[in-house]
Order: sequence, then C-alpha cells, then structure tokens
Amino acid sequence: MKKVRVSTREIVVVVVMLAAVLYGVYDFFVASSPSPVDTGGNVVQIDTLIAEASEILKDREAYPVYAAIVAGAETDWGRDPFYADNTPAAVSILNLEPVKYTGYLEIGTRRIAVIDGVSYEAGDELEVGGYLVKRIKSSAVVIEEKGTGKSINVPLLEE
Repeated sequence: MKKVRVSTREIVVVVVMLAAVLYGVYDFFVASSPSPVDTGGNVVQIDTLIAEASEILKDREAYPVYAAIVAGAETDWGRDPFYADNTPAAVSILNLEPVKYTGYLEIGTRRIAVIDGVSYEAGDELEVGGYLVKRIKSSAVVIEEKGTGKSINVPLLEE
C-alpha cells in the first residue's frame, strides 16, 4: 500500500470546508424551522388598523384629487410632453426638408457632423444640393443656403 502525504495547507482547507458544510446543514434544517405563529390577537389588530386607515382615506377631501391624478397619469398622452422636435425651424426659415443632426465626431482638428445619416465636414454641400455646412459644433450645426446666404442653426438631436 502506498502512503499519501498530505500537507498542512490541505488539511486546513478540508477542515474549513467541512465546517462550512456542517453549518449550512444546521442552518437549513435546524435553525430555519418555522416558529409557531400567533394567530390570535395580532391578526385582529392588523385587520382593524387596515379598516380604520381605509375609512380615514375615504373621508379625506384629497382622496378624489389623488384618484384624478392617478387616472390622468394612466391615460394615453399622445406624444411625449418633454420631447421638443426642433427640426421644423429648419423648414420654416429655409426651403429645406427637415434635417436631423444626429451625430458629432471630433478627431484632432477635424469636426464631422452626421446629418440624415451622412457624414459632413464644414464647407461640404448637403446631398439635397444648394445648402452648405457652414459651422459644426458639438451641440448644433449651422447650415447656409448658397444663393441667399440665409443660415439656420440645427441642434443635435439626442434620442
């Protein structure tokens, strides 16, 4: 028969593991056993407290107001009241279809704007023709009409 040498480190690891397993078995089966529940007076007291609180809330004047607020919040709002669509301003000043400035990229000294899914630098002509990208900032891009020199500031659309 071959003798196996076990180091002190291995013995300590096995002892700690056995202690953890024994504690887990104790905690699962012995310590977590359900304690007897008092089904007498405490349940009656809780029921009366709930009934009294319900009566107080029904008698208050603010109750209909809260109900109206909750009912209004649950109805369909149509559109998001916090979303401001700024693209119609570009249509009203210039005879330009609504453009969407959706991306900004700065690489060294180069600034690139993504307008309607196409990348532009300052001085580039838009695909629709007749309009130039005059200035690019991280928050907005300035588009200028070639013939008239009119310009419009189109803000970055963050979704």
